[in-house]
Amino acid sequence: MTRAVLEDGRRLRRRLTAAIIATVAVALLISNTVGLYLYREREVAAARQNLVELLNLMDAQSYYTDAEELLGQFHTAAPDKRLTLITAEGQVLGDTDVEDLETNHADRPEVVAAMEDGWGEATRHSETTGQTMLYVAKIFTDGNVGRVSMPLSSVNALVVPGILGFLAAAAAALILSWLLARRVAGQTAKPVEEAQEAVAQVDETLQSARSEFTANVTHELKTPLTSIKGFVEMMASGLVRPEDQKGCITMISVEVDRLISLIDDILQLSELEVVGATRPGEQTDVMAVVRDVAEFLQPAAAKVQVELTTGGLPCQAAISAGRLREVVLNLVENAVKYNRPGGTVTVGASCQEGWCILTVADTGIGIPEDSQGRVFERFYRVDKGRSRAQGGTGLGLAIVKHIVALYGGSITLTSTLGEGTTIVVKLPAAGSGPEET
Repeated sequence: MTRAVLEDGRRLRRRLTAAIIATVAVALLISNTVGLYLYREREVAAARQNLVELLNLMDAQSYYTDAEELLGQFHTAAPDKRLTLITAEGQVLGDTDVEDLETNHADRPEVVAAMEDGWGEATRHSETTGQTMLYVAKIFTDGNVGRVSMPLSSVNALVVPGILGFLAAAAAALILSWLLARRVAGQTAKPVEEAQEAVAQVDETLQSARSEFTANVTHELKTPLTSIKGFVEMMASGLVRPEDQKGCITMISVEVDRLISLIDDILQLSELEVVGATRPGEQTDVMAVVRDVAEFLQPAAAKVQVELTTGGLPCQAAISAGRLREVVLNLVENAVKYNRPGGTVTVGASCQEGWCILTVADTGIGIPEDSQGRVFERFYRVDKGRSRAQGGTGLGLAIVKHIVALYGGSITLTSTLGEGTTIVVKLPAAGSGPEET
């Protein structure tokens, strides 16, 4: 993998790990907070129930409240808690802690509630003890009020070990989550990294192809432009005699035609690669196009003493007439160009199981084995000198390949050096989809 892809992968893994850990941490914080709250509430409820039981026990001792006896019994039974006995008027009869007995408790919330409902409860800061206290009050049988209290700090002291347990469990969960998050992040990031690597490789291939294409185009354009520039400079400098100027103009015209042909091929290839649209219902008779192209190229074939023949049965291919003509024209034109005097080019068409088969066979010079896999590449030439001398742009077979692929067809080439070449193009027949080849 490239360094950029590796670094992107590391960043992705770190972000995924951090996101998972953050999610787990928030979940633990919420669950632990709720858990600790419920745990403390349970301890407070247990403490409240204990105070209620103590008051019931004190009330059951006798019908009348004997302050001194009850205070003594309570101190013995629950030395960590406080009992206050209060009259119906709010006067303090007695208290297990030292307190100003002159203080009136009639306005205390728990005492008021006990007077009205039989039981009362309150949680508030005590000025006497300086702590937050839990108060539970009960009206006794004789009409007096018994109030038991305890500091909430004692309840909190019971909760602290639970807090430590929660924290230990949360720490263990975070560590486990971190390990799992790293693994999950690695597994999640792996296909992304592989995809990024594939994209990077494709991009690198495209960049290489683009650079190669640019270099080829530049070279192909430079050659005719150099010739044109040379002829123009010669004519401008007066080095060309008047009677020879017509020849120079003719050569310039040839090179201009070559440039126009090259640009047309480049534009057509770009259109096939970028636009590449097909229209539903397109169909063309292959043999009709073959005969039209053969008639068009017959003079050129006769000029180089090559016999051009056609044969076959009508076959409707699912392709536009213009693009099929481009395919046939490029293939037959190459077969004529790279033939030899006295050679033949045979073009035929047939139908086979939903396919239209176009065959172009020649008895020309053939293609070396190491070049047969590359002849459909843009600007590739087996014999560069001969191709340029005959006016080829090096894009004809590339255009053929793109058109055939666009319509769901296939193309195969067999060739023997010095004996000839046969190219077979399979295109879907009209009214049937492409099948596996």
